[in-house]
Amino acid sequence: MLNEVNFLHPKVSDKDIELFGFTDAPNCFHIEDVWIMAHVMHMAGVFPSVGIARKNGWNKPIPDGFSEFTVGKAKKKVWILNEIKDL
Repeated sequence: MLNEVNFLHPKVSDKDIELFGFTDAPNCFHIEDVWIMAHVMHMAGVFPSVGIARKNGWNKPIPDGFSEFTVGKAKKKVWILNEIKDL
């Protein structure tokens, strides 16, 4: 589907990638440890810059584990598989 973007943390195990169905996911990007949700929304194409994404309320950390967001007028799907730091 062209209206969805997937993000993976590089430290997520191959087992979890397969479990959540990210193995053959199109439009898949790696997130970095210093990123916040504003970076994700900018890379997903929802906002033209990180600064504008921050001003629109995305100035918050990326949640641990699996997250799904539907954003914008086009209802873009953003799927995130982040590492779980508490374990």
